[in-house]
Amino acid sequence: MLHLASFLDANGIPEIVLTSEPARAYLTVHRSPSTGSHTPLDSRPVQNRDAARALRALHRLHLIDHTPDIPHQSVRIHQLVQRAARDTLSPHQHERTARTAADARLAAWPAIERDTALAQALRANTTALAQALRANTTALSACAHDILIRPNAHAVLYRPGDSLGEMGRAMAAQSHFRHLVDTIRHHLGADDRDTLAARHELAHWRGEAASSDP
Repeated sequence: MLHLASFLDANGIPEIVLTSEPARAYLTVHRSPSTGSHTPLDSRPVQNRDAARALRALHRLHLIDHTPDIPHQSVRIHQLVQRAARDTLSPHQHERTARTAADARLAAWPAIERDTALAQALRANTTALAQALRANTTALSACAHDILIRPNAHAVLYRPGDSLGEMGRAMAAQSHFRHLVDTIRHHLGADDRDTLAARHELAHWRGEAASSDP
C-alpha cells in the first residue's frame, strides 16, 4: 500500500483510488504472509475493508495521515516517505507499481467524475505520478512518461484532458492534449496509434473551445 501511495499526490489521495480493484489486486499479489508459513488466508483476494485496514495501519505507524472523512484527500504522505518507499523498488517493480497506480486512478475516475472536488484531486494525482517518475532512480533514467507511454500510452494520460473538457474547460483540455500529442509523438512517432488518438482528442477539444468563444 505504501508503494502505491508513493506514486500519487502527497497532498491528498482519494481513498477510492487506493481501495479500487487494481489496487486490491496489487495488494493481493504482494500480500505479506501473516505467519511464518503460507496459509489459505494469505491467498484470498484483498477486500475493501482489508485495504482500509492497511491505510489505518500505516497511519498508526505515522507513515501516512489517513482522514477518511475527507474522501477526496483522505490520504496524505510526506514526500520523503514517498521517495524512501520508491527507492526500495527494483526497476521492474517500479514500472509495475507505477502502472498499477495509473490503473487504480483510472478505475476510480468514472465513479467520481460528477464530484468536482474528487475529480480535481484525481487530476492532481496524475500530475504527481509523472513528477514522481521523472525524479526517480537512475535505473529508470528516462523521463516520467516513459513508463506510462511505452510500450503504449496508458489511458490515464488522456483522462485528465477529457475531465477538464467535460467540466466546461475546453481551453484547458486543448492545452492538455497539445502537450500529450507532442510527448507521445516524441516517444512513439507521428504515425503511432496513440499519437493519432491524442491528435483526435486535441482536434475535438480545439473545436469545442472555438465553439464556446463569444
